[in-house]
Amino acid sequence: MPVIYLASASPRRHELIRYLGINPKVVVSNFDEASLAHIKDPIVYVEAAAMGKAAAVADQYQGIVIGVDTDVVCPGGHILGKPENTEAAIAMLKQLSGRTHSVHSAIVLVDSTVVPHRVCSEITTTRVTFADIPEDQLKAYVATGSPFDKAGGYGMQDQAMAFVVSIDGDPSNVIGLPLVSLRRLLSNWNISMFAELPSAE
Repeated sequence: MPVIYLASASPRRHELIRYLGINPKVVVSNFDEASLAHIKDPIVYVEAAAMGKAAAVADQYQGIVIGVDTDVVCPGGHILGKPENTEAAIAMLKQLSGRTHSVHSAIVLVDSTVVPHRVCSEITTTRVTFADIPEDQLKAYVATGSPFDKAGGYGMQDQAMAFVVSIDGDPSNVIGLPLVSLRRLLSNWNISMFAELPSAE
């Protein structure tokens, strides 16, 4: 089986992909996402970003490269990035409180063992509804520091799970790596999975 590379520094993505029994080599892409600042459509943006990350790593290494990008789109329609400070995190969460927002992820696979490179991709969208969050709880969550490395200012896998009323779609997408989509793409390329999962005792 070819070497699998994950073009992402995210520890959450690395942890999730291991659920498929795959332990990839992590290579942080040098792709400049600022070059995509002109793209306003969030779905077009995530696919372009995932493609850029995967292609940059595929130019350096031979194997199957997985590029991923995730964005959170507030009910008003604009993309919420990672908050830069406490005030930005509070403002983001206030936009999400009591409302439904979208999380879009793109997965791009690049097979750099062949020329021209083989490429496939898929977009996943999940709708997330938050409860009305009392301001004291919102500020207490921000004070944990968790929001600052997460798009949209929250992580469904941490304390913010208590804010989520409902999810329509793949929950793993909200964490940052849609496993249903990734499993399907890898299966289509006959990539073995689950071999490294621990056996049940």
